[in-house]
Amino acid sequence: MRYSSLLLAAVLTVLLTFLCSCSSISTYLYIEPLLDMRSDSDDIKIENEQCLINFLEDIINSQDYFSIEAFARRSFSPKIKQTKLLTHSFYIINLSNGEYCTLSFSGPNFRMYSDGIWVINKETDKSSYRLFIEGNNIWDVGYLFGKDLIDAHQTLRNIISAIEIGAKYYYRDHVRSRPDSFNCNSALSKTIVLNKN
Repeated sequence: MRYSSLLLAAVLTVLLTFLCSCSSISTYLYIEPLLDMRSDSDDIKIENEQCLINFLEDIINSQDYFSIEAFARRSFSPKIKQTKLLTHSFYIINLSNGEYCTLSFSGPNFRMYSDGIWVINKETDKSSYRLFIEGNNIWDVGYLFGKDLIDAHQTLRNIISAIEIGAKYYYRDHVRSRPDSFNCNSALSKTIVLNKN
């Protein structure tokens, strides 16, 4: 009886320590991006790499005009303060018909290091940008590079190459890089091409 009470106390202590640690906070923070990529909505959700490559090649080959802008925002929620580790970067691809789509690199799992995927119209990218252009900037969305500064064709070609090569998702990649890994911020910095003018 006494042995089982000690065992129960030890298990409770370990459990409480785990639940109060930073690792449990990290697990909580990864819930929203995972739900975004698996949500059922009318937005385009392209997770198949070849489909995404075809989609981007169609933009390069069939659009009379398109441009790209780069933005950053709070990572997981408008309520979580933006820091270097809690900043999310994404592209806006503006099409000739006046429509636009978002594009960013994410990790589909709850881990700091996992498989990585490029996501079109991730819900938090789309909704935070929409609020930003409507004048409600609760996500602290800000320009990194405007469309006049970015070579749109070469940037999309770089993204296609990055998809073909493949990369793992590493949450701290822009702080301490790993070979063949990106996070949303380093994926943007490694694929963007600025105009030389």
